[in-house]
Amino acid sequence: MGLRYNGPATQLTLLAITLLLTTFVRRLLNNYLMNEKPNNINLTYDSYLPTSTISCVAGFASIFLVNLAGIRNILVFYSFTSILYASSVVVAYQYNNYAFHTAASIINSIGYDIGRVATLVVVLAYPSERWKARALTLFLILEYFAMAMGNIVAIRDHSSKASRLHSAIAALALTCLSPFVAVALAPTHDVVRDNGVYLIARKTTLRDEIRGTIHIFRNKYMLLLLPYMFSYPFLFGVAYIPFPNFEAIVLYDVGRLIVVFTSQMLDVQWASRRVRGIAALLVTATICVASVILTIIIRRAHTDITGIQASWPQQEILDFIMKKALEQHGGLMYGTYFFAGVASSSVELFGFWLMGTLTNDLKASARFVGTFHSIMSIGGILGIVLVTAIPHRFTTSNVLTYVAFGMTMCSFMLIYWVVTRITDTNDWTLARMRNATPDTQSTTDQSSETVAVIADVKYQHFDNV
Repeated sequence: MGLRYNGPATQLTLLAITLLLTTFVRRLLNNYLMNEKPNNINLTYDSYLPTSTISCVAGFASIFLVNLAGIRNILVFYSFTSILYASSVVVAYQYNNYAFHTAASIINSIGYDIGRVATLVVVLAYPSERWKARALTLFLILEYFAMAMGNIVAIRDHSSKASRLHSAIAALALTCLSPFVAVALAPTHDVVRDNGVYLIARKTTLRDEIRGTIHIFRNKYMLLLLPYMFSYPFLFGVAYIPFPNFEAIVLYDVGRLIVVFTSQMLDVQWASRRVRGIAALLVTATICVASVILTIIIRRAHTDITGIQASWPQQEILDFIMKKALEQHGGLMYGTYFFAGVASSSVELFGFWLMGTLTNDLKASARFVGTFHSIMSIGGILGIVLVTAIPHRFTTSNVLTYVAFGMTMCSFMLIYWVVTRITDTNDWTLARMRNATPDTQSTTDQSSETVAVIADVKYQHFDNV
């Protein structure tokens, strides 16, 4: 990759620095600074209903914002919400008032979800085809590693309130640098990929975005991807195996870092993209099956429910179950959390990589990524709502878990059809454009960017008419 300013390597570096000053700092220090247990108490997503609802709405909203406001503006906005959040932590310590912190947390949650979609769109669109999965993995690890380290810091914390205040001030100072880095990002239409091709970043309107978003839900690829997006978080929402302590959370976060293995399988040129995609799908499905089997074993191990009283609230019942499970099957339970982390990151990486193979068009990519982000939240929310609405007798029944597991396996079968349609040159958005058919020379080039050249010239011509 070249290091020219408008090249993808420079832009991804600027994006990485922005995330280091915002997402990384918060994930690393949040639990330590606020001296509270992490709120990701359920597998694969944040089970706190308001936060998950914000994530769902923000995912759909980001489809329009990425294409209308632009990625640079979104990341600048996210930087300011991060500053607001860091300031609220300092205020909370200085004045022992958490009202500002609560409001800032909601605003920053919105900024984070929209910014995350924008980041994934960039990471899928900017790198060349053979670097998509590895670039995506680097940014996922940036988040996962910060979460793991942040939880380790919280476990080993013996600091005073004064030292936490100083850390909060330092975090605020670092985060205040983020808008300057974010504003240095080039507009997407100025970014030039390594082969000299401009990104496909056409002008759009709100009307075009509404029509385009409705249209994409009629696309066969999106329809086949929807069950994959929904079923996995729904499965573990229904299974409902809460984290009993920080150590379990760290194991889950460390498991997510194993995603780098899948990225190497997807990007290293040992076979065609289709073959690599099928191999990665098989690995992902195998990991998910192993994770689910461990989860079901843990749930079925709760045979002694004689101590549960019908009058207990739901949380007390779950705490009782977790205590029993840790006493009787501690090692197996910790293994369950680790494999769940591996499965979670593998499902996410493979889904995003697959969308990246379908198109280099920023508009289409935003619609795919925004939908993926929101549908995963919907799956998790629905799973939690179903489980918490069922009386405590659900502890002796795994029917919902089995049904959700069957749905997940069916989603892998559906997505297999999409994987088999991958070629080393395909880009369905561009291929369906008129006058965007590559000639004989471009066909032998075996690069989807050759098709992008033709489409890009076409739209530059329209803009200049």
